Amino acid sequence: MFKIILLMLFFISTVIVKLLSILLPINGQTSGEIFNRLPVFFTPANYVFYIWIVIFILLAWWIWNIMKDYKSSRPIPTKRILLYGIASVIYILCILSWHYELFGYTFGFLTVLLSCLFKLYLTYPLDDLSRKNRLPISFLLGWTFISFFTNLSYLLTFYEFDGFGMTKSLWGVIFLTIATAIALHFRYHYFDRFMPIVFIWTFIGVAIHHNFSELLLTAASIFLSCVLIVGIIFFKKSTRPL
Repeated sequence: MFKIILLMLFFISTVIVKLLSILLPINGQTSGEIFNRLPVFFTPANYVFYIWIVIFILLAWWIWNIMKDYKSSRPIPTKRILLYGIASVIYILCILSWHYELFGYTFGFLTVLLSCLFKLYLTYPLDDLSRKNRLPISFLLGWTFISFFTNLSYLLTFYEFDGFGMTKSLWGVIFLTIATAIALHFRYHYFDRFMPIVFIWTFIGVAIHHNFSELLLTAASIFLSCVLIVGIIFFKKSTRPL
């Protein structure tokens, strides 16, 4: 029961801090207000960030399933609880450092957060039931990858990175291409149909945000979204059944 209580405390803490960052907001400014100050080359439309509502609902469902496992006397892996707890603390630090404009720290925390969530992701075997139970972590890890790219883009813009002579649009396409490769990697090697959905949601948001003011970014976002849709439907390893 102690593990369940810990899980709930970690989850409630992250929800409260996220809500405070919106309602107070922390340090007198919302995350969106900070983000919109700079012409960041990899950024989706504002509505995309509401995916956090879906992620929190999925995490609540994830904890509910763990509680059912506990009632059924199925063991709850301590490593899974520990990794989620560490990830929750780091996520809170990400929010606080962002609102206090410590962007370098935010990027560092995000890097550690990615590592923790990936390790948590790997605690699930590749059988059908485990892949289903892994869904909330898939969404969370996928969105953390997106946050990593958006924050890196912001950090580079903040420090006036010259792009080695390449345009911001081209850098945006590079980020989109790398993100697509990551999504397809998880689709192929981890049989994950869910994580690419987060990337598609974001890419469409990027296209909407830039509209036709940045034709290259808009076209790349739409094209790579289609690539991911095809990957979800057709991409698979012949050595394991889906």
